[in-house]
Amino acid sequence: MIKKTITNINDKDIAEFVSLKQSVHDKEYVVVESKNVFKKLFKTDTKIHKIFITEENLDFINTHCKNINFSIYTATNELMKKVVGHKIHQGMMAVIDKPNYINFEEIAGNIIILNGLTSPENVGSIVRSCAAFGIKTVVIDEKTCSPYLRRCIRVSTGNIFNIKVYKSVNLKNDLMTLQQSGYSLVSTANEQNAVSLDRFSFTQKSAIIIGSEGHGIEKDILDICDTILKIDINEEVTSLNASISAAIILYKLKEIK
Repeated sequence: MIKKTITNINDKDIAEFVSLKQSVHDKEYVVVESKNVFKKLFKTDTKIHKIFITEENLDFINTHCKNINFSIYTATNELMKKVVGHKIHQGMMAVIDKPNYINFEEIAGNIIILNGLTSPENVGSIVRSCAAFGIKTVVIDEKTCSPYLRRCIRVSTGNIFNIKVYKSVNLKNDLMTLQQSGYSLVSTANEQNAVSLDRFSFTQKSAIIIGSEGHGIEKDILDICDTILKIDINEEVTSLNASISAAIILYKLKEIK
């Protein structure tokens, strides 16, 4: 284990933390931050390569991490602000192995499917709701932003480490295969024939599809769904945020025993 105090913002040992924008070409690693994320991270077997923290957070690491087998770099709060380019309130960041996507065969239980969601805040919030309501698997398509982006992980408060993620390269085909294996495909859209959530009962194997923030669920996906649901809201409000809709539906879904 290496332990080093950083005094120069150009130190190569902290190069991964200099920019807040994660490289789209970084396929193997991800930078994570915040105490809530670290608490969840330390309870997994995820490989941690290095941690960059303010000096006052050393006690936090020693308290919550039982197996410190990574490099620790410390700096003053002022230097850390200069390094990362903005104010870091909790003063801790880490470089970790990016979790792997699961295979299709590993999908199990009730699942939530994200069709074209591009907002890291929405994706992270939905992951957090999944963890809250007992959903263990999330399916994303190629248009949906990775739930392993730093912002997604932070918004999920680290709960992404307790969720399995399958990335589909052909969502329609995968959904049809799920149907054939007994899943009921349930979409959410303000369609004329949509069923009110209040009057709907979920099946034991339900796949909930959440559409993109701006365009909703793609038509070819909507066309193969078994049920289209709507959440009854004031008619002056045209729609709800995707993550809020997901949370309301997942709360209803948890009634299945």
